Amino acid sequence: MGVKKISSCLFLAGFLILGDIHCIRFAAPLIGLSPVSAQTGGESPASPALQLYQLGYEQLDKGQIREAMATFDRALVMARQEGDRSLEAVILNDIGVAHRNLGNYPQAFQFLNQALTIRQTLKDQAGIGQSLMNIGVVYEVQADYPKALELYQQASVFLQEAGEQYGQAVIINNMGSIYLSLGQPSKAISAFETALSLFQQTGATMYEGIALANIGAAYNDLGDYPQALQFFQKSLAIATEVEDGLGIGQTLLNMGAVYEKLSDYPQALQSYQQGLQVMTAIGELEAVGQALNNIGSVYRQLGQYPQALEFYDRALELRQKLGNTARIAVTLNNQGVALLEAGQITAATTKLYAAIDALESLRPGLNDTNKISIFDKYRWTYGILQQALIAQNQVKSALEVAERGRARAFVELVAKRLSPEAAEAYANQKIAPITIGEIQQVAAAQNATLVEYSIVVDNLAKNAELLIWVVQPTGEIAFRQVDLTSLNRERDNLVPFLVSEETEAQPETLLTALVRGTRADIAAPIPSIPAGNVSNLKLKKLHQLLIDPIADLLPSNPESKVIFIPHEELFFVPFAALVDGSDRYLIEKHTIITAPAIQVLQLARKSRDNRPVDIANALVVGNPVMPEFSRIPGEKPEKLPNLPGAEQEAIGIASMLNTQPLIGRAATETAVVQRIGKAGIVHLATHGLVDDFSDSGLLGAIALTPGDGNDGFLTSEEIMALNLNASLVVLSVCSGGFGKITGDGIVGLSRSLIGAGAQSVIVSLWQADDAATAKLMQEFYQALPQTGDRAAALRKAILATMQQYPNVKDWGAFTLIGESEH
Repeated sequence: MGVKKISSCLFLAGFLILGDIHCIRFAAPLIGLSPVSAQTGGESPASPALQLYQLGYEQLDKGQIREAMATFDRALVMARQEGDRSLEAVILNDIGVAHRNLGNYPQAFQFLNQALTIRQTLKDQAGIGQSLMNIGVVYEVQADYPKALELYQQASVFLQEAGEQYGQAVIINNMGSIYLSLGQPSKAISAFETALSLFQQTGATMYEGIALANIGAAYNDLGDYPQALQFFQKSLAIATEVEDGLGIGQTLLNMGAVYEKLSDYPQALQSYQQGLQVMTAIGELEAVGQALNNIGSVYRQLGQYPQALEFYDRALELRQKLGNTARIAVTLNNQGVALLEAGQITAATTKLYAAIDALESLRPGLNDTNKISIFDKYRWTYGILQQALIAQNQVKSALEVAERGRARAFVELVAKRLSPEAAEAYANQKIAPITIGEIQQVAAAQNATLVEYSIVVDNLAKNAELLIWVVQPTGEIAFRQVDLTSLNRERDNLVPFLVSEETEAQPETLLTALVRGTRADIAAPIPSIPAGNVSNLKLKKLHQLLIDPIADLLPSNPESKVIFIPHEELFFVPFAALVDGSDRYLIEKHTIITAPAIQVLQLARKSRDNRPVDIANALVVGNPVMPEFSRIPGEKPEKLPNLPGAEQEAIGIASMLNTQPLIGRAATETAVVQRIGKAGIVHLATHGLVDDFSDSGLLGAIALTPGDGNDGFLTSEEIMALNLNASLVVLSVCSGGFGKITGDGIVGLSRSLIGAGAQSVIVSLWQADDAATAKLMQEFYQALPQTGDRAAALRKAILATMQQYPNVKDWGAFTLIGESEH
């Protein structure tokens, strides 16, 4: 049975190939909206212009793109002579499609915009929507996701007004493709399933196959390979039935990616080569680039580096011609990996630097959530580059890359608080990443020892190692490496914790399981750590991995500050509670602070110096009238439980801060929002939740009294919109330090508060006893004016609380994030 390539009156971004960075995502535009005769107002098929257009359409079906373009040119002249403006717009549209297929994006824009102008003149709602969609897809295949999203949303309005259900399905599908490109597979599946239902209702069998393939791609990205293969096989059956060449070729490539993930390299290579043959025949250059790239990856994993590099070179040449930055970055990354594994370290370093330059150029214009997710998709490149630099003994350059590879969106949030000019400069990458000299200046300005961690793993979460840099206040920099494969001996004890709680579709290491297991043991209702006993093996194991390798580099004076800059799951480590070989807690030996990145510290200090804070003005909230909440959609909401202990805590703290607390009905969301921007110290003793209340990807909310049109949940997204002037925000709430682990750090309440302008935040990593928490907070506020330093005050409070409440569960959860000094 032959195959055909269907021409396009409307692009359908489909057949996304996702997975790890070795398998590039792919968005192949397709296909028509409705018969030409319907779009041209029912003009007679005998029209010479229409007859000639139909010939060009058939040529495009056969993959004869250049012949079709020549025919379209002749048809365009005739349509203009006949004065058929609708047909003229259709022809211009398809000329634009042909240019897109050839990778001629400027020409594609030119012809598609001409079609749009005509349709706007004719007030053709469906046609306008179609043109906007087509232009959006050209932006999407060039990885300009903000512009593509904007155009898709505009197109949706026109197609909806025109009652064009099929067009709506295409838009939803294409939005799903962008969610996948931005690293949001669960959100993409929801969009694709909606599109699938609409295609089924409209009887669009071929597009049903595309939606099935896209669902499969999303499951592939989530690591559910059997499910992915099931959807791909359904899609391939439909594509074969309707003789859709593009569908057949792309699904073969997608299936190859799954086989590659399953380490079935012969099957992967066969699928890729079959897909390459089909895509070459029909002239789909984007897919040809994908096939070449992925064949290179198979050869790399087989250790056949000359062949791998040959295919990568061919893929890069084609992708540079087409101009898709995201795909260029992936192939550059893959070349770097292959060169590194082949021992060509200098050449690998050059490729990897070029890859992260390309990746970072995708960020301008994205919102905060999308910046986080797209960075998360590509974060492996930074770790590989660190390995390449360390192999060349370029330890300081590797630290710069470690900094460059974390909290980039967070940095931009903090920069916004400096000035509009600074915010724009960071957002548009006009300011270089932090340098070694600046890192040393931060250590001196903080008068603290900086400890930066970086977890480096391969795409299967194997061969994990921990990189640690220690920067002294004097500027001296030391580097240590820790082989994490020793955790394999702990595997049987850690397997129960290898579940995806905070991450989506990211491979998990045994270090991740160790951190989760430690937290679970401590926070368990029946703790495994008896009061007064510090023999917890997991806390000791974490100390052995994180602290022992650098213990000789840490200050001997317990009042000297140590700022830990964790990475990924290490943000959930209770550093204060780590136990050394002599059964001493780390907080007994050091004054501890955490920060998401050294550059965040740099910018926060600039913000502090530019903005004096009135710490005498305090806002204290305790035990509001709780709102109702349902964690599972569809279930009846239930009121959150009252916190009488939090109320007593707030009354006591307010007395110490010479203010009146907002208690019960007075603690409304409206009242808190009105007062929080003027407060120098904010203390919130209520429920903290880590759910995504606004479907924005920004997790977390603070429970307050509902009313005045507010639901009683001050969400992370709403917090980000505030303009805080607080030197300190204390989240005396359960799980205030929780959130979703990303390459940008923890996305949760603490991030939102600092992003909104708070200099520092005290959070808890689990729910502590009410009485113990009240004791710790009272001790903290008593020590704060004496020390003038928030980290020192928190250490004193923890040490005092330990005397009365020796169980680590009662005091080990609390940590200071951000600035320490007033």
